[in-house]
Amino acid sequence: MVRFLYIIFLFSLSSCSNINFTEPVPEPKRESIFGGPLKFSTETGSFSAGEIGIKNLSNGTGNLSSIPVNELLWKSTLDTIDFMTFEKIDPFAGVIITNWFINENNNKLRNKVTVTFSSSELKATSIKASVIREKLQNNKWVSDGFSDGLARKIEDLILTRARELRNSSN
Repeated sequence: MVRFLYIIFLFSLSSCSNINFTEPVPEPKRESIFGGPLKFSTETGSFSAGEIGIKNLSNGTGNLSSIPVNELLWKSTLDTIDFMTFEKIDPFAGVIITNWFINENNNKLRNKVTVTFSSSELKATSIKASVIREKLQNNKWVSDGFSDGLARKIEDLILTRARELRNSSN
């Protein structure tokens, strides 16, 4: 009986107050660790944290906000290997992996390119390309090892394109 009286007393108190039990309290607007939603710009080929948040998060070359990749190297890599389809593009991990590519001139050989970025500096040591090669034997793809020569050519093309981009922006 005493419990029943307590319940009636609590309901009568709550009816006299301005507390509204039916409407939930709105949740505060959440922001990411970047100060806003992370957006990719196809015009610049870079990521930004939007208008809200910490300004000038930069790796020294431009628009990339807190991403450990040099913007010019990133753009030049995408420009250089854009004829291939991509399996994985992850600027936060600093890696671009292509799908298998079969050259029209030699359809018994296919290559897969992986480019890793180790620094946000514009240096030749900031990128590393590796090319895995497979041969078609008995209607099965068999590993043929790595193509170091092709990997060096891809790195040279990326660095040349980065140099072109840097000179055109000045």
